[in-house]
Amino acid sequence: MSAARLFSLGVIACFAAGCSGMSEQACVSADWRTVGFEDGTSGRSEATIGRYRQQCADHGVAPDLDSYRAGHSDGVRVYCRASNGFAVGHGGAAYQGVCPADLEAEFVAEYNAGRRLHDLESALASVDGRIASNYRAQENIKQELTNIAAKMIATDTTAEQRVAMVTRSADLGRRYGELTTEIQHLERDRALAERDLLDYQQTLATVR
Repeated sequence: MSAARLFSLGVIACFAAGCSGMSEQACVSADWRTVGFEDGTSGRSEATIGRYRQQCADHGVAPDLDSYRAGHSDGVRVYCRASNGFAVGHGGAAYQGVCPADLEAEFVAEYNAGRRLHDLESALASVDGRIASNYRAQENIKQELTNIAAKMIATDTTAEQRVAMVTRSADLGRRYGELTTEIQHLERDRALAERDLLDYQQTLATVR
């Protein structure tokens, strides 16, 4: 692999990682066509060159805009394949409107299909997470109630402390009941989310 390509890939990796700036060597040595191609295949907008220009300007260097645009144009044609559209959508990535007119309709249709699947899966996972969180909270309540019960019968516990423990136990009991009610509602939400996901998966299976 050429040194220019290595620098170019380093530029892209730095950008993806959110680096604060590019070195002078990277700005001078980068193969800007390769940078544009890699940005294009990643679905990043051509406007990304603006960030490179700003960073390289600090070193008195200007990126080769024509080379970047040519590489980007080739790259987006790889990115904008319909089969990739579904993968991008299913991965939850945003579409930045980079596809040329002759590829965009099919790409967006597939992207939307994949994004719908992602959203349905995420909705189910979100409900599952909330249910699990509530069960953990109930386990914590049970543990605290067990600890309170032990302290209540301890010989060194004062009457005032016992009164506070009774109040705390009542509060915990109410919260435990509230969590139970929430779990019941969430289980219903989960059943609906799971049904929507299964229905959509079946729809995809018939058309793909």
